[in-house]
Amino acid sequence: MFFFLSVFISYMNSLKFLIPIAFFAISITSCNNKQAKPQTNAASTSGAVKIAYVDPEQIIPNMPEYQAAKTELETLKTTMQKQLETEQQKAQQYYTVIMNKVQQGILAPAQQKAEEDKLMKMQEELQRKAMKMEEDMMTKEQEMTKPMYDKFNEALKEIAKSEGYAYIIDKKLLLYSEGGIDATEKLKTKLGVK
Repeated sequence: MFFFLSVFISYMNSLKFLIPIAFFAISITSCNNKQAKPQTNAASTSGAVKIAYVDPEQIIPNMPEYQAAKTELETLKTTMQKQLETEQQKAQQYYTVIMNKVQQGILAPAQQKAEEDKLMKMQEELQRKAMKMEEDMMTKEQEMTKPMYDKFNEALKEIAKSEGYAYIIDKKLLLYSEGGIDATEKLKTKLGVK
């Protein structure tokens, strides 16, 4: 599964503890609304709060933006891995040369120590570059996926408004549901996802 989808899913999963709080708040609001004057929004005119759910895993991986981002990020990752592998091979070759010189007794102890230090620095530099590449990948991924998630969230808002939903939640955050309103297909249609 693509990294940013897993980040989004883990973010949504971290919100699981908020669901009982949200339902508690809804029930308190519903009780208070019975005593207060009626509101004019579509969710409250029927006397019940309309809650829908969607399954982002059915939508996001099928969005054209996702596919484009996935392809570009995989290409970038392959390029970066090749660069790192080339540098690792150079370091390995240098290590082999130094080890041969040590075994042959060509290096004096001071030279051997200097070469060991140089090899340690090369290893540290490789680790630093690997971490930097990972950070660059994450930054690039965030840049590429932000417009997609903005589009997703905007479509959610439009569906909620047009259908009168007070809340739309991730299907995986449901602790219990018997039926309910699945707005996944409406959202897929709104986003042009098959």
